[in-house]
Amino acid sequence: MKKLLFIIVISVFAWSGCDQLDQPYSTVKYRYMEEKYGAAPVFTYETGLTKNVLVEEFTGHLCGFCPTSTAMVLELDTSLGDRMVTVSIHAGSLAQVSAPPFDTDYNTVPGNLYWSQLQGGFNPCARIDRNGGLSNFYWIDPNNPSSWEDLIIAAKNETPQAAVQVQADFVPEDNVINIHTGSQFNQDMSGNYSLVVLLIESHIISAQEDYDQTPSEIPSYEHNHLLRDAVTQPMGNSLATNPKANSLYTSSYTYPLPSTWKGENMTVVAYIIDQNTNEVVNATEYELD
Repeated sequence: MKKLLFIIVISVFAWSGCDQLDQPYSTVKYRYMEEKYGAAPVFTYETGLTKNVLVEEFTGHLCGFCPTSTAMVLELDTSLGDRMVTVSIHAGSLAQVSAPPFDTDYNTVPGNLYWSQLQGGFNPCARIDRNGGLSNFYWIDPNNPSSWEDLIIAAKNETPQAAVQVQADFVPEDNVINIHTGSQFNQDMSGNYSLVVLLIESHIISAQEDYDQTPSEIPSYEHNHLLRDAVTQPMGNSLATNPKANSLYTSSYTYPLPSTWKGENMTVVAYIIDQNTNEVVNATEYELD
């Protein structure tokens, strides 16, 4: 009995430790419950998929300069539609829990990891497809929007080397989201690649500092594209090594939502990473509303 208990304890520690891994890992944290929800959909290789751009916006509810920059990001996101995949990451000193009304905690394990990768980032700033590596970021300057808009436009016009298809559904009676992905490679590629799947939520109403307003404390600010959690490991699950053209890799997950999150306001974000450069090969999003 003691030996069995020891094995169980060791297993629990080993499982919980997976959340701390920075590098791509093969463990699936949220196994798809096929026995309850049925067979996963079948993906087929598709031609004509576009190159989309991942924009990771770093912000915080105590960042008074952020709302103006965020408005620029959202405006461009609206104009580009699915071609721009936006993730708003609350991290850093200006995202910490403070006295009311700034007492809501939007920090996350993956968000804190991404923030640490900047090695001295500040709010507001953004990574664009992680071009230039994990520590490379751009200041979102309201007085010079073309400085980063041009990078986004250029990235979306690239020929897609790979792409991700996503299907997802919110099951309100169980408060879970079922997520299915089909990752395809459009040409022979060398190296190792991983898949990242994130959950983001929009239409969250809570306080935000805004230096362009008087008073500057906005109690009913609407937060959108807010990072909630990583369904895979934060730096992705291992996907393929030296993938061939027209190859397709599928994966499925069942994610139980916390009671305070609204499933109908969630979006699934998925992207493929080149493990050698850490740059994003392609990204996509699937809105559940």
